Amino acid sequence: MSATILVVEDELALAAMLTTLLTGEGYAVGLAHAGANALAHALQTPPDLVLLDLTLPDMDGFEVLRLMRAEAKTMHIPVIILSGRDALNDKLHAFNILKVNDYLTKPFNNDELLARVGALVHHTQTHLLSPLTRLPGGVLVERAIEQRFAAAEPWAFVYIDLDHFKALNDGYGFWRGNEMIRMLTRAVLAAVSERGNPQDFIGHIGGEDFIVLTTPAKMRPLCAAIINHFAESSKRFYRAEDLARGAFMAVGRDGPEKLFPLVTVSIAVIPSDQLSTHATFEELSNRAALIKAQSKAAQGNCYIIDGEDHVYCEGEM
Repeated sequence: MSATILVVEDELALAAMLTTLLTGEGYAVGLAHAGANALAHALQTPPDLVLLDLTLPDMDGFEVLRLMRAEAKTMHIPVIILSGRDALNDKLHAFNILKVNDYLTKPFNNDELLARVGALVHHTQTHLLSPLTRLPGGVLVERAIEQRFAAAEPWAFVYIDLDHFKALNDGYGFWRGNEMIRMLTRAVLAAVSERGNPQDFIGHIGGEDFIVLTTPAKMRPLCAAIINHFAESSKRFYRAEDLARGAFMAVGRDGPEKLFPLVTVSIAVIPSDQLSTHATFEELSNRAALIKAQSKAAQGNCYIIDGEDHVYCEGEM
């Protein structure tokens, strides 16, 4: 999958030139000619890098950068400023206050720009994003949760996991296991796009574990959409005979090969009102593990919300 570059430039001729330059190097390019459009684009479909002009028709480019850095969903995206403003104060403000990744003044050398773009995209994809899913992981997940802890608004932690996934890796091979994780990634992305908020954060903790940070009003329709998308997509995943019997053969923990149920998704939801006033990562993790175990105990694709006794499963949502 090629990296995506968002070009934020109101000078149409320059925007067209940058598009030609970047697509010629294999990048996918998105365009925004104003600050508000750039922010909406970045939240809806986070790019791998942003090329940002400072002089825009609706707001200063510095304000666009400040708002991007304030959102967990976009705070990690590398930004290169391309501007005719070469004052030292502008550059110091960009680097020291707004944490821009690079700053090039117009006119710039095309080869130099491509070299800087390539270096930043490589760093982000190698060190910050999951190589399998291209979703934020590790420290970016922690930062996003910290941001929710510090905010006054109510929020919800959605923890997504797969059941019988290890057996699937054994029965179908690790490559098909990776395909299953990519399938779940697409299901979560589609569900958030359809039922979530633009600011909802999606993270890949590792393996088959994902999180979504959303609002309490969206948590139920979001979980239902994840389950529906996954259930529909997974029908095309299995061998015909396995799908027909609803199980596949794999080596069990005790050694002999045996039948395992088809992989299902379990979701644990923790609304922020179920956490203590000064909640910690440890408390959130422990509650999520407890609620997830309850969801896994049910058969099929299911979710459960902390504070509720009922487990919501496919077919009753």
